[in-house]
Amino acid sequence: MKRFLTTTLILATLAAPGCSRKVPEDPFKVEQQRILNNRGRLVIDLARPENMHAAKIEGATLVRGLNGTGADEPPSTYQQLVLQDLQRDVDEKRTAKSQIASLDTAIVLLETVVPPGARVGDRLDVTLKLQPGSEASSVQGGYVRDAELYQYMAADVIRRGYKLGVVDGYVTLDPDLVAKKSPVAYKQGKIVGGAVVSRSRPIWLELKENERSPGIAKQVEDVVNKRFSYTKSGYAGKKKVAEAKAGATRINLEVPEEYRDNIVRYVNVVCAISFFETADELNERIDRLAVQLLNPETSEFASIQLEAIGPRNEKVLDAIRKGMESPDPAVRFNSAIASAYFNERPDRQKTARILAEFAATDAERRPAALATLGVCMKTSFDVDAELRKLLAAPENETRYGAFRALWTRNPADYMIQGENLGNQFAYHSLNCGGTPFAHVAMSERPEIVLFNADQIFLQGEIYIEANPRLTIRTDGDEIVVKKYETTDGVNEQRRVGFKVDETIRAIVEIGGSYSDVVSFLTQAKSAGHLKSIGSDGTATACAFGIDSLPGAKNTRFKRVRDVEEIARREEAREAADRAAKSEKKSVWSRMNPASWFGNDEEKAASNDDFDFDEFDAANGEEGAPSDQKFDAETENADAALKNEEFAVDEAEAETEK
Repeated sequence: MKRFLTTTLILATLAAPGCSRKVPEDPFKVEQQRILNNRGRLVIDLARPENMHAAKIEGATLVRGLNGTGADEPPSTYQQLVLQDLQRDVDEKRTAKSQIASLDTAIVLLETVVPPGARVGDRLDVTLKLQPGSEASSVQGGYVRDAELYQYMAADVIRRGYKLGVVDGYVTLDPDLVAKKSPVAYKQGKIVGGAVVSRSRPIWLELKENERSPGIAKQVEDVVNKRFSYTKSGYAGKKKVAEAKAGATRINLEVPEEYRDNIVRYVNVVCAISFFETADELNERIDRLAVQLLNPETSEFASIQLEAIGPRNEKVLDAIRKGMESPDPAVRFNSAIASAYFNERPDRQKTARILAEFAATDAERRPAALATLGVCMKTSFDVDAELRKLLAAPENETRYGAFRALWTRNPADYMIQGENLGNQFAYHSLNCGGTPFAHVAMSERPEIVLFNADQIFLQGEIYIEANPRLTIRTDGDEIVVKKYETTDGVNEQRRVGFKVDETIRAIVEIGGSYSDVVSFLTQAKSAGHLKSIGSDGTATACAFGIDSLPGAKNTRFKRVRDVEEIARREEAREAADRAAKSEKKSVWSRMNPASWFGNDEEKAASNDDFDFDEFDAANGEEGAPSDQKFDAETENADAALKNEEFAVDEAEAETEK
């Protein structure tokens, strides 16, 4: 008895407040448990993509070479910025003020946007316009040298942020504004591909506030790297794309080469990667996605999730291959896009054929089809062959899109090989079949493409001013290209035939710029001088295009809908299906005694004969008859109750002792 009291006293003392010590939790186990708690969720459920907006960068500089159309501007904030920039250069410091005062220069404002994921060395288009209230009359023929672009911060005074770009190049006027004789046509322009990115613009995943921990960040990093890798110049092998930074809040993302021009799709695929799941759960999810892929309403969502799982899983490849056999265009298209990014050798030919078919016949899906062919499966000769066929397609938009896709894949492809004219623009003279077509680029890079150049001619009495000092005119059976007042004080001219190819080369030879060539071609087209000569010698108007890339002029891709939006739509659809099913009387409702009474019609509709086997199936119990299960459970409950009563009696007896 004494021993019992001593033991009780010790236990009571240890249990007293202030004497207990909390055992510290193992951080590894805590993080592991957090990961397990997020089972079945996608990356988008735990993190959101950040820095996905374009960054606007601006600058003020001098445009030079205006030949008297500039102005000596009154003092202004922009003039002060330009003066400071010029005075930083030792060679220009002494002449900075005189340069600003010259009538051959004008102060202009530059602007462009840096897209998300941009890397150092990427080239961007720059818009250019005279400063407000400028007395300059025209920027035609001008050029910009070593201008710097910054992010400007709003404050009481203009303050520069980071330098993000440097601009060099000749000003090209907007052909549409010139043709419409707009009052601002000569006071603004564009330097096509003139800005070089000097500071990269990364993208990353930001963990949601309630999910921030080292374990979650590390798991997101691991699952993304397991799915993706990229090749970095100067490094052996492939590198990981995801790296956890800033403690447990951010995972930086590198963009693989095949996604460089389609950041939106890349981010959607990353966000659709599973955070954690077992092999059985993965197989079950693939089976579900394989069914959704064949449904036009959910095929895009399913294809992105299957692409996120990746081509290492044979069931994913089987699902995608089955989707490419579907008679439904949406299913076949979405499956082919995913297959192109997988780049599996056995599927390349079929994938290329399907996407080329959409590029040729489906205007809505043409942009994404051509863009995907341009960046995916770069080692496939089948893709090259399909794109070369499209150079002779009926739609000129398709032809130029195929040209750009081929150039993206391999600028030296034998069908599109070009040359650098005057160190100013790319010039491609093609012999590809189809109707003649002349194209001018005003975005991405300065470029002239003549489809079937041997059949494109000038016709009629021609007098064109490419700029006030450069003219193209007919003289008998020749074309005279003449430039007045060259740098050495003399005029220079070339006499050529009526082929447009010869005229373009002559303009560049006497010192003409890309802007001059664009001006010549647009004026020749609007005046009806641009002709194509058929095999029978008849002349018809030659097709002419400016930025005829499929889709909107300011984007190369049809944007993929956001994964979260698609997921919400899918959840809503499933909820509607559940609601529809709930209208049918369930097993439980048929057990309800309240439903046993009513009129005959209600009984016929809702009070079907109750089946205990159906009840067991609804509760996941199959096998023995329900009445046997019920009896067994009753006997077990009685036995448990008797054991509990015996334990209570024994405890009371011990207390009395």
